Formats: sequence, C-alpha cells, structure tokens
Amino acid sequence: MSLYKSTDLGTVKISNVLFAQMIVNSFRQKECAGKIWPATTKGKQIGNDQKYNISDVASHIILKHSSDCKDLELEFNVIIMFGNSISKITTCVADYISDCIEKNFGKKPNRIIIHITGIRSKQIARRNLEVIKQYEY
Repeated sequence: MSLYKSTDLGTVKISNVLFAQMIVNSFRQKECAGKIWPATTKGKQIGNDQKYNISDVASHIILKHSSDCKDLELEFNVIIMFGNSISKITTCVADYISDCIEKNFGKKPNRIIIHITGIRSKQIARRNLEVIKQYEY
C-alpha cells in the first residue's frame, strides 16, 4: 500500500520504492553491512549480498497509515547473519529508517516492525521472529 497525502495543491502519492530505498540504505550502514538482507515473507533472500532490486524489496513492504497520515507503520522482512545480535542490528536499522522518515516527512513513524524470516550461516534456517520498535512523537 502506498502512502497518500492530501495538500492544498492536490493528492501526493508516495511509493513504497522510497521506503525500500531507506531500508536498503540502512542495511549498508557500517554496523549492518554484510549482516542483514531483505527477504520475502517466505524467508527467501531478495537479491545478492550487496545488490538488491529496489522494486523487489518494495513489493514486500507493508505500509499502514491513517487517513490523515498522522499514524504511520512500516513492516518488512529480513534475514540476519548467524552470530550477530538481533537486538543491535534491528535497533540500528529501525533507528536509521525512523530518522530518514522524520527528515523526509517531518515526523517519526509510530512503529517499525521487522520480521526475521531466516538466520543465515552456510544455509538459511527459517525463523519466525518479530521485532517491534515503537516511537514516540
């Protein structure tokens, strides 16, 4: 679902591609590089280690918002490298995305939900974990 915002000049549609770019950029941070990858809901990794098709990532994002765009919730799936702290990586990713959303839209999202669909070592082991980062505004 895309984000729609009505202004005096008309309705503006904000595509999931913008949010997908924020997510991919958060994976490229120094603390996260090579430790986290975008995934489908079924646990398949999207793209290669550092090359992601943004439209594929965008198609697996769930964006929920109220009609007045006051409440915003972003939900996506990831695979994390075995041996890394899930808490540290998800906090780093969620905070980066939250800061980008605040910079672009003027307010932080209410929640960012990160579904961990797999843990990667030699192979990808399926997992079903959910990390929810709640933000005050």
